[in-house]
Formats: sequence, structure tokens, C-alpha cells
Amino acid sequence: MDELAKEYVIDFFTKRLIHFKDSPESVGWTRRGQLLRYETVLKLMEPEDKSLLDFGCGKGDFYGFLKGKGIKCDYTGIDINPSLIELAKKKYPEAEFHVMDIENEPLDRVFDYTIAIGVFNLAVQDVKELMQRCLKILFQHTRERLILTCLNQKTKLKDICVTYFSKEELERIAKALTDNYQVIDNLIGDELFLILKV
Repeated sequence: MDELAKEYVIDFFTKRLIHFKDSPESVGWTRRGQLLRYETVLKLMEPEDKSLLDFGCGKGDFYGFLKGKGIKCDYTGIDINPSLIELAKKKYPEAEFHVMDIENEPLDRVFDYTIAIGVFNLAVQDVKELMQRCLKILFQHTRERLILTCLNQKTKLKDICVTYFSKEELERIAKALTDNYQVIDNLIGDELFLILKV
């Protein structure tokens, strides 16, 4: 991501955090929608006693969701937004959170699971190319499976501020990384799930 786009994304979510405080709306979700996504992602993995990288973790809500279910895992959350990470560290001091841009700072370990929930939804310049580059890096640091969620191009009500993907686009991206993948479009209404398996 170029520096201008990065600054825009950081500023966008910092302003939302100031306005919406510690709520799902601050990272662009509704409470119901966030919970539905988290429940669905959890069904696609078994994180108990495993290592988990939450890419674009925001303020650590997925960790809070796992903690609320009594699931113990070696959790690491990374995000480019310092304000969100600062809040995550305050809320969950026992978890590991880092301000990090994986295109400029190398990941120094491999994780059993990697998740990227709605990370590439915001419409910024070259976001689809950014997603491909990030998935390549993340998949190289994943031991079992990488799970990504994004918005489906087939949705009827579209918002010009967000990015939509087709099933075919995700399949093309997946095939460049592995033959062992799934693209699922029937788990949540307007959501696509990409699962890359090692």
C-alpha cells in the first residue's frame, strides 16, 4: 500500500474510533454482523491451543470473542492503525498486539491459522493488488490454513466506499498460491470466504 493510501486508511478508522468509541461500528461493522462473521470463521478452524495471526485485527474484537467462548490460543493481532492497537492492548493486555505493515516489516514467525476478516473492504486505490500481495506473505507464514472474508460482487445493494470481489477473482488469487483452496459464497448473505490450506 502506498503511503498516501495507508495514511487515508489509518485516518479513516481513527476518526471512526473517535466517533463510535469502542463498538463494532468503529471498524465498520454492526454488532450482529460482526458476531455472525466471527461465529462463521470459528466454524472453519479449531484454534484451541494453536497459534493464530489476526491480520487487520483492529481493536482486538476477535480475541475478545474467543476469550468469551473460553478458547485459549496463542493469539497475535496486527494492524496498521496505532489508535486501534493501543485500545486493543488496553482491553486485552494478556494478548499480543503490534502496529505492523507486513509489506515493510517482515513477519518473524509461522502461525497455525491466519485470519483476515473484512480487511480489504474499504475502497482504496489498488486494494485488490494489495490483497494479493498480502495474502502471498501471510500464506508463507501459515502452517494449516488462512481464512479471508470479503464482500461479494453479487450483492444487490452496493456502497461506493467499499470493495467487492467476485468468486472468480478469489479463485484466480488462490490458484496463484495453492491448489488446496475453497471459495465459499453461501455462509453469510453478501460475504465471500476464501480458505487457503497448506
